[in-house]
Amino acid sequence: MKEIKHIILIPVYNDWKSLNKLLGDIDMTLAKNHLLQTEVLIINDFSSLSVDIKKKDLKFLKKINVINLNKNLGSQKSIAIGLNYLSERSENFYITVMDGDGEDNPYEIEKMLKKSIEHQDYVITSNRKKREESLLIVMFYKIHLFISFLFSFNWISFGNFTTFNSKNLTQILSNNSSWYAHSSSIIKNCKIKKTFARREKRYFDKSKLGFMSLIEHSLRINSVFLKKIFITSIVYSIVIFLFLPSSLNIFIIVLILTYNVILLLIKKKHFKKNIRDLNKFISKIKSV
Repeated sequence: MKEIKHIILIPVYNDWKSLNKLLGDIDMTLAKNHLLQTEVLIINDFSSLSVDIKKKDLKFLKKINVINLNKNLGSQKSIAIGLNYLSERSENFYITVMDGDGEDNPYEIEKMLKKSIEHQDYVITSNRKKREESLLIVMFYKIHLFISFLFSFNWISFGNFTTFNSKNLTQILSNNSSWYAHSSSIIKNCKIKKTFARREKRYFDKSKLGFMSLIEHSLRINSVFLKKIFITSIVYSIVIFLFLPSSLNIFIIVLILTYNVILLLIKKKHFKKNIRDLNKFISKIKSV
């Protein structure tokens, strides 16, 4: 049988300890599949700590490349840069995008890859059955899901953890959605098939993302669907104005209007006209 080429894309900022643990787990998980040729592409998001990858401990993962960015952009934009870089390859291969902190279970990769091979026109998503996080974060996440569905009619219960054939890159990068959020780009541009897995605990330490950063991430996800949300908001506002008491309807309509304005500001803040013009953020590409 023909070998399957597979590239795992992982954005990293400073957390090399977790990355090395993840690479070890991936190496152990995929080592038995002799038809699978897996390499790893690390997007180093302008880390303040030196790159520290312990390749000598790996038996299966022989090829690891690091794309060093020239400024800190965050995980979503790092992923977009990595996908754009991979889109320049003419060969056929499979891509798995995942976080480097252990929250995406590497033991799910093989299942997702198998499903991707069976359904090459689809993106395979790892949807979250349970989150190993604080009650506040879990509650906020549920609110985010509800608001997203209420206004955009999209239930986006997955994050970066996705697997797909490289031919889907054309659709994923057909507009600037991936610059805002990888999950929104997938929902907007691609057909998906779901898998389900628990979101695991981080390998080490706590997340460095603050609560306000999580709120902005939620807004970035929804800003991709701003046109749909604006139309939905108009319909909701008309219904509220006609059927709710005047003392309440003005307050709710103002809230809806404020939400749309904030999304517009987020859209403007992160606007990127040409998603194919991303190589300027790459300072160096190095093999480990």
